[in-house]
Amino acid sequence: MILDEVLSRNARRYPDKPGLVCEPHRFTFREFNDRVNRLVNGLSALGLSKGDRIAIVADSGHQHIELGFAAIKGGIALAPLNPALPPRDLAHLMNNARARAVVLGENYKGLVESLQPELKGVERFVILGSPQDAGLGYEDLIASHPATEPRVQLREDDVLFLVCSGGTTGLPKQIAHTYRSCLATMLNVFYVYGVKHDDVCVFATPPFWGQMIPWLICPHYYMGCTVVVLRNLTPQSLLETIQREKVTTGFLGSPFLPILLSYPDIHSYDFSSLRLVMSAGAPLPAEVWKQAKETFGDAIATVYGQSEMSPMTYLPPQEMTVTGSPEQVKRSRSVGREVLNVEVRVVNERGEDVPPGEVGEIIARGDSMMAGYWNNPQATERTIRGGYLYTGDMATRDAEGYVYLVGRQKDVINVGGKVLSPTEIEDIVYQHPAVQEAAAIGVPHPELGESVKVVVVLKQGKKATAEEVIALCRRYLPGIAVPQSVEFVSEFPKSPVGKVLKHKLRERYATG
Repeated sequence: MILDEVLSRNARRYPDKPGLVCEPHRFTFREFNDRVNRLVNGLSALGLSKGDRIAIVADSGHQHIELGFAAIKGGIALAPLNPALPPRDLAHLMNNARARAVVLGENYKGLVESLQPELKGVERFVILGSPQDAGLGYEDLIASHPATEPRVQLREDDVLFLVCSGGTTGLPKQIAHTYRSCLATMLNVFYVYGVKHDDVCVFATPPFWGQMIPWLICPHYYMGCTVVVLRNLTPQSLLETIQREKVTTGFLGSPFLPILLSYPDIHSYDFSSLRLVMSAGAPLPAEVWKQAKETFGDAIATVYGQSEMSPMTYLPPQEMTVTGSPEQVKRSRSVGREVLNVEVRVVNERGEDVPPGEVGEIIARGDSMMAGYWNNPQATERTIRGGYLYTGDMATRDAEGYVYLVGRQKDVINVGGKVLSPTEIEDIVYQHPAVQEAAAIGVPHPELGESVKVVVVLKQGKKATAEEVIALCRRYLPGIAVPQSVEFVSEFPKSPVGKVLKHKLRERYATG
């Protein structure tokens, strides 16, 4: 099987090439492969074997990558968890995964005592740092076992990762990905990036965010590239890393992109080595993409996908144009067209393809689709129907297959039977120089069903009025899409991955 052979092959072919960099550590492929092998053998000595699950609750570090490849080689499913989740949620997710072992960052050791009475199947705790009485030391586990290659019989339908959904509507669900879906994901991303042997990839997203190991790391290791893990993501740390390591590729969650672009010293750094940085996540306003294009040129692109299946569509850099014909500029606001091994459709409530320009739900199928939600057959049956993943994302599609996101199914605004795109309204509001963040939502209306309300977070020290925002929208939007009310707030409720929780806003303003 390809995935479990990638690391040992790189150790054989490029033994002295840097394989994993996470300051202050720099591991060659030989050293990295040895550590992973020792880790697999150590976990086996603890009694873990193929089919077991192991959870990790830790800040970003090289250990996430090592555990990911130990899972790949050992057939042990890895469940990365967000340390910022409430302890009760963490306990639920560990129990739902039926994790037999948990790897904890040293700064989360207090969770052991607080959660232990609630954990049903956890037998061992492995601590990153000084274990004291709380569990076994991670480095001790590696050092005390041999580096011999593990020999585990793997099947393509074995579960490999249990990744958490975004949790935008409640407790995150755990998404089961198999060797088959991870390999298909790797191939799709490999196609999107056009990975080259001399690429240097930066891993800058939270390690618990989606299946980032098969999504980003595996395609680059397939070609023997160096991967650099960023411990703490800030504009300064990212730019310093790009400059120092001559980074060529990477991935950034869309919530971080405007933060990076607004960093005052961004042009003090040399990021000319960048070849392609992908961004995905919550939709961004046109002004942000325009600034990204002006700053990074053809090194910026976008993909669309979900943790359940990704990528589904891809918009290459040359098509993210802010100049040219109206059709070309319009397409820069799309998320592109379906990737090589995925079929993407936009359908109505009856599952029929809608005509170009009409709003429908994005559905997709391909080998990269999840196996289902772990221990949640009801949610799986609602989401996978007729072999297609029903995403819950609403969009339009043009005659050439470019997909334009409208919003989550529950987030679209219906005014008098007319479906409105929140993102199109938000794009206009973002043109106001004082606006930091904007969210368009539908609120109850006695005659129209819903009316448009815009909630705004202003930039620090800036001022704006509701009348100014409404006047701006009136200039560029049809009358039915002009907000009837504007509310200014200090911050938005957000999910652990930075997405605005619009259902929370609708609840807040449901009574007007």
